[in-house]
Amino acid sequence: MNIPRPEVVFDCNILLQAIARQQDPAAECLRLVEQNRATLFLSKPILREFRKILAYPDIRERNPQITDAVINEFIAKLLFRGILVRNVPHAIDFSRDPGDEPYLDLAVATNADDLVTRDKDLLSFADEHTIEAKHFRQRCPTLRIVTPNDFLAEFGPPP
Repeated sequence: MNIPRPEVVFDCNILLQAIARQQDPAAECLRLVEQNRATLFLSKPILREFRKILAYPDIRERNPQITDAVINEFIAKLLFRGILVRNVPHAIDFSRDPGDEPYLDLAVATNADDLVTRDKDLLSFADEHTIEAKHFRQRCPTLRIVTPNDFLAEFGPPP
């Protein structure tokens, strides 16, 4: 049986959860990338936001295991295992939260199969009835916006 290898975009909170908690479903999603069972797309704006969030004092206080060295190693691993897309054109307007546009733009630019997130705005965007959402579905009718648990239910363990 040929198991599909999904092409994915992880939002920043998925990356944060993966670096902070090794037993979190987000970390398990990242392990699929490390095992070459999923292809992860990254962009400079996503990595920039990730570094910015990791510099927040409250994040560092709650997660003392996240040191500068751990961050650098984690990002190096992402860049080694993932595909950095350097020039991502703007494709999707998301007026509710423009900060989420880089994830949608990257998903469109790469024709990703899944955008993995826990962001309720993004999760609802896939089936709401706004003009923006309809435009989004027309641009990428096969893109699924899913939670880490949903992603793992389809692509996670065995092998």
